[in-house]
Amino acid sequence: MSHAARPCNPPSPPWFAVSDIDGTIVDQSFTVTEEERRAAGLLAAAGIPLVLATSKTLDEARIYARKLRLPESCPGHAIIAEEGAVVEASSPGLLPEERLVLAQAPPEPEELLPPGCSGSVKNITEMSPEEVSRLTGLPPAEAVAATRRLYTLALHGPRRCLEEARVRAAEMGLYARLGRVFLMVGRIRGKAAALRELLRRSPRLRHSRLIALGDNEMDLEMLETADIAIVVPPRDGKWPRPRRCDYLVAPAPAPEGWAVVVSWLARILATGMSRAPPPRV
Repeated sequence: MSHAARPCNPPSPPWFAVSDIDGTIVDQSFTVTEEERRAAGLLAAAGIPLVLATSKTLDEARIYARKLRLPESCPGHAIIAEEGAVVEASSPGLLPEERLVLAQAPPEPEELLPPGCSGSVKNITEMSPEEVSRLTGLPPAEAVAATRRLYTLALHGPRRCLEEARVRAAEMGLYARLGRVFLMVGRIRGKAAALRELLRRSPRLRHSRLIALGDNEMDLEMLETADIAIVVPPRDGKWPRPRRCDYLVAPAPAPEGWAVVVSWLARILATGMSRAPPPRV
């Protein structure tokens, strides 16, 4: 990702969007559809930068930025990766620097693991891409990129070991989240904190209004602080309830729901329409 020399016009967009990836843009097939590419194109045509906020690595998130064909130059895009450990911007003005590291060095796995677990728990950086793909279903390129985790730990092993490690990490004041496959641990504050830091530092976005899209509880803080909050419902129907009454729910899970609601919003914001029919699949 490299900064273009051409300044953006307008220098400060009235809106920008931030979106989670897993469960929001892609489902378990990890496929970006042509409809989603068109939706992202409509955002760009309306001058709305898109920020991808994810627990994925920078290399993984860059793959999705390319799949969505996000513009390198104006309006540009940014990535918040590894659950807020690092922010990377594509175009001038989104950040004074191209990359901002917000995390401190993660602990050694041995500091977290209970007795008897060291030999049975692996960090993702120690795994082969084939092993990562088998555990997660990631396509080969994404599996390779997933092993390039720089700022956080992603530990896999017996559930008992991971649960005890999560408790130890929390007691040490670390960020710790146990998912279906991995325990993520780091000296970070999460995606919402990284988003606030991006806004504080960004010459272009600090006065823009925010659209946030997410699908689970890890996205709640972003959804609750946005000017427009959109929940993309999971296929199991268990979607997060922001503590506000004015949030929107996409008409379908990812990827259809993201494509429809983003296209709808981009058209409204581009034309200044105050009323529009609701989005449909």
